[in-house]
Formats: sequence, structure tokens, C-alpha cells
Amino acid sequence: MIFADYYDSLQPGLGVLAYLVFKRLEEGHMCLDPCSLDPEDPEEKLPEGILDPGPFLTHDPTELKPFIFFHGNVYFQRYFHYETIIARKIRLLIRSGSALRETRLGELQPYRSFADALFGGNATPFLPALTENFCIITGGPGTGKTTLVSKVLRVLYAMQPGLKVALAAPTGKAAARISESMAGLRQEIPHLPEAMTIHRLLGPVRGSVFFRHNADNPLENDVIVIDESSMIDGALMAKLLDAVNPDKRIILLGDRDQLASVEAGSVFGDLCKAEDAGTLLDPYVIRLTKSWRFDPHKGIGLFSRSVMEGDADCIARTIRDSDEALSIDTQYDPALFRQYAEMYREYIQEPDIVMALDKLNKIRILCAVREGEQGVCHTNRRVAAYLRSLGIGFEPSAGFYHNQPVMVTANMYALKVFNGDVGIIRRDPSDPENRLYAWFPGPAGLPLRILPGYLTHYETVFAMTVNKSQGSEFDHVLVLLPDSSQVKNLTRELLYTAVTRARSHVLIQAPRDVLEATVSKRITRVSGLNSRLKV
Repeated sequence: MIFADYYDSLQPGLGVLAYLVFKRLEEGHMCLDPCSLDPEDPEEKLPEGILDPGPFLTHDPTELKPFIFFHGNVYFQRYFHYETIIARKIRLLIRSGSALRETRLGELQPYRSFADALFGGNATPFLPALTENFCIITGGPGTGKTTLVSKVLRVLYAMQPGLKVALAAPTGKAAARISESMAGLRQEIPHLPEAMTIHRLLGPVRGSVFFRHNADNPLENDVIVIDESSMIDGALMAKLLDAVNPDKRIILLGDRDQLASVEAGSVFGDLCKAEDAGTLLDPYVIRLTKSWRFDPHKGIGLFSRSVMEGDADCIARTIRDSDEALSIDTQYDPALFRQYAEMYREYIQEPDIVMALDKLNKIRILCAVREGEQGVCHTNRRVAAYLRSLGIGFEPSAGFYHNQPVMVTANMYALKVFNGDVGIIRRDPSDPENRLYAWFPGPAGLPLRILPGYLTHYETVFAMTVNKSQGSEFDHVLVLLPDSSQVKNLTRELLYTAVTRARSHVLIQAPRDVLEATVSKRITRVSGLNSRLKV
């Protein structure tokens, strides 16, 4: 690698260190743990003395050098800086909240009976969300995370009607979902804002990686609620927390068991694990365990819990005892695949665009990889070919075509569509030129219409990666895994995330040995957050 050669030119052997740290970043780690290196792999052998202090590596976190060796881990300076911001700001928020706790408890007292009634008779377990500056609410799908935060906001608004609240999420799709979840609360509190992406909340500076809001220009909101926090990478979490005034409040919602961010860092998971390890976060994590969506004793509820417990025997049990909610096909039966592909017929034959969008989002095929026989690209072509064979007027072609389902893959603020938004390319019958338009769900239940040529970042979306599905729910989900257990990203977190995207039914197509290997492997990402948040 060219950059490794550059570092070698500065100091012999430094290129090997640079390569290994960069490799770990690509794998999602914030840093390199030298103890994780494979002694049998010559590419993972560090040169003698390379971790000693020198002109390019320091053990002193206050020194500005390309590499920092800190608490046993090696960082690039930038990622050490991100982690430092995260740990420092959490400490500041907790310290500031602690100083205000007694005052806030006193302010809450006149509203305590209202709060107790909202929280099922006792608001005490949820006081961190009502009184502290930093709070985490974690739980699986259907455990009531957004319902809980809605109740928190009702109490806070009752106490302070002029409260300035921000609702945000990592993607446009996730932001739309929390807005939908808050629709009832918005009728009660009309000035509750619509949710937005974190990037939009912070205000991107065009042509740079910086934001308008930062430590020198913090957000003015009194309470900031962030949904789907497990999707936030280390860099974005640092920039978000940097922009939060220590005297204000931030509540992070998420599922600690879901897939981590695509980029480096699994901050939300690290923070939840830090709570397990006994750190200063202990009093600030609210864990919800009861699912109101899934029966814990069967179907999706039982299977997803077994997966996260690493119970590989759940594969054999499910193959033997399939139920109406979840089944496994180990042979890639094409007839079962066609049953799922057939479901897409409904949106194609639905003339009303709003109803068509709704029907499209009731079904999705989720893949672990993009390429290969069971990858997103091949699966999209396979579904399109099958729908074409039905003789229902579905004619896929190069470029945009009538009834093509599309997913936006980058935020396009001017168009009001965001990364993860799903729409349909369709002709407008009211257009005398019979032109194609891209239609997306819009505000107040009305569709948003865009000329397709403006969509510079999109892809066809009968199938999507499991990563891209985070923040979404579908009635029916087909999980399609590759036929080799050697694929690196096959982990229990991926399988858990995939099956819990479904409301009603999941079919998993994968060989038994692949599924058992997947359940036996979990995501491990290296960071130093746990050690930095020790009491």
C-alpha cells in the first residue's frame, strides 16, 4: 500500500504498523490491540521496538503525533481524538447532570403523580431519562423504546412548555420512523419538531467533514433524542456529543444487540457493555426487556433471543419445529423464493401511489453480502426476472423504468430524500408527456414526486443488505445468507438484526452449517471506551 510505503520512508517498520492500524479501522475497530495479532501470520508481525516512544508514536495522549499507544491500544491520532471527545463529553454531561439532580427532582415533585401514572404506577426506574443530562435507553424491537421516550417528553413538556427538543437518527429512514412513532404525541404537543438526520441537525459545512454545530457553537436544544444509536460510528458520535452543551440533555435510544455502524466504532454497544462492566454509566442505562411485539416463547421472539445467546442448537430446533412466524430452508428451494418474489406483484398492480408505496414496504429480501449467488445484486435481478415472467406489465430495463423500486443511498437535502428512503419509479397519469417520476412517502401522507434524473445516488431495492435494513420494519422478510460460512460478516448480530426486521413472518434460506457457524460468531470491535469510563 502506498501510504504504508510513505510511513516506512519516515521510519523503517512504521509502514507495517500503519497498515495494521488501517486494516483494523476497515474492520470497524477504533484502534489496534497488539495482543489480537495472529502470530502465525507474517503480515501481522510488528517490528521489534516499533511501539516504543519515538518521533511518530507517543505514549503521552497530550502529544500530537501520528500514532498514540494508550491503555494497550494503538490509534491513529484522529480516532484517538474522537474517542477522547466521546469519553470526555459523557463525563461532563454526567457531572453536570449530577449537580442539577436535586433541583430537577424538586421541580418534578409537583408532576410526580402524573409521571407515575404514565409509567405504569412508578416512574422511579425511568428517572435517569427525566432528570439526568445523559441517558441510554436500550432494548430489542417492540420493547417500547420510543413509547418510553414519548412519555418522558410528555412529562418534560408539562414541566416546561417552552422546551426545545430535537429528534434525530443516523438515516432519513430511521428519522421518518421515529417521527411516525411520535405522531400521537405531536397532536398533543403541536410544536414537537419532526425528526431529522443527525447530519442535518448538526448542519453540514459544504465541501468538508465539519459541521456548523460543534463545541464552539453548540446546539441550542434543551433535550436531544437520538434513535437507532447503534448505527452511529465513532466519528459521528464524537461530532454529535461535541455539539451538545454539557448543561443540556441527550437521550440515546437503540438496540445493543443490533449490528454496529458500517464505519469504525461500535460506540452504542461499547457504552452498553461499559454498563455491564461496572463503570460510571451504571445509573444512566435503562434496559427494556419485555417485547410487546414478539412472543418470547416461540417464533421470532424465541429465535432471536436464542441467536443472541449463542445457542447454535436453535437452528436444528427451528428446522424441526418451524411455526407460522419463522421457518428455515436449508436447500435454497426456488419455489419458496418465488413465493416471496410474488408478493411484490401487489405494489405493481396497485394504481394508487400512496398505497403502492405502503405495499412495497411490506416485503423485503435481506442479504448478508452484495455480490455472489445470494448477494443483493444477483437477487435483485432474479426477482425482476421473475416478475417480468408473470406477464403483469413489469418490464425492467437499463436506467429507470416503470414500477422500479429504488432506495436512496445518500442524503439529498435539496430533494428532501435521505439515505435509506425507499420509493417507486412510476409514470404520472396526469402528466401529458407520460414521464417517469420517482415517488417517495411525503409529509401529511402525500407522496413526494421527483424527476428521476435528480437521483444521483440510488439502487434497485427488491433486496437490500441487512445493514441497510436497520431502522426499518416489514411484514414479511426473506433472509438470504451465502452458502459459505467463511464470509466474514456472518455473525449472530447480523442474523438477529435480519430476523427482527419482520413483524409477521421470516423465512431464512441458508445451509444449516452456515447458520450454526453464524450463531457461534459474534462481532468484536476494539475500542478504549470501557477503560476510559471507569469510575
